[in-house]
Amino acid sequence: MILTLALTLALSAEAEPQRSLYPLVRLQEYVPPIGSGPPSEGASAFVAAGAEEPLPVTPPQVEIWAREDMRPISVSVAFNWTWTGQAANRRPHWVARLRASVNGRTIERFADARECPGIQKSLDQIATLPPVTPKAPALPNRFGGTAVDFGGYLHDNTYRVTMRGVPAGNVYSDKLAMTGGSASPLAPVVVETLARLLPCWTEGPPPSWG
Repeated sequence: MILTLALTLALSAEAEPQRSLYPLVRLQEYVPPIGSGPPSEGASAFVAAGAEEPLPVTPPQVEIWAREDMRPISVSVAFNWTWTGQAANRRPHWVARLRASVNGRTIERFADARECPGIQKSLDQIATLPPVTPKAPALPNRFGGTAVDFGGYLHDNTYRVTMRGVPAGNVYSDKLAMTGGSASPLAPVVVETLARLLPCWTEGPPPSWG
């Protein structure tokens, strides 16, 4: 059974300096156009299965996910690796799958690192995310009053990066999911990845998947 460690990057003003907010973006600008057909059944579940549903390659190694509060849009990009060539010429490379839901309509697209160097750039950017140390929040200062922060967004976006744990043999023991809003270091990573890969998406999977 996979153990999910969900670490929410909610930063306390007493524990750390206030982080600056990443510009609030419209996610629909970062996915290919979705047709005007009728809404799809289970659109949200379709996107949510982006990193759980197995592909005809390896299980997803990394996934980025984003959602807008108060707007019916969610996006998932799952990164997998696969092989090209035979025997001694066999080489691994990265592939990516986009799933998005906008107003109940869904879209699925694919990208191959052999034609899209942005895939490796995004994975390198994810690798530079600062480490997260789980800790229980401190009790509030009883002499400090109640701090109300009106500087944040009333309705923010949610960003998440999920990575698989270190394998033991052929079994992955766990995964790590980091979730945050526009004040977290996840925001630029997710948005810049969506922008970087936007020109790369194709309607069918790479030929090596078949």
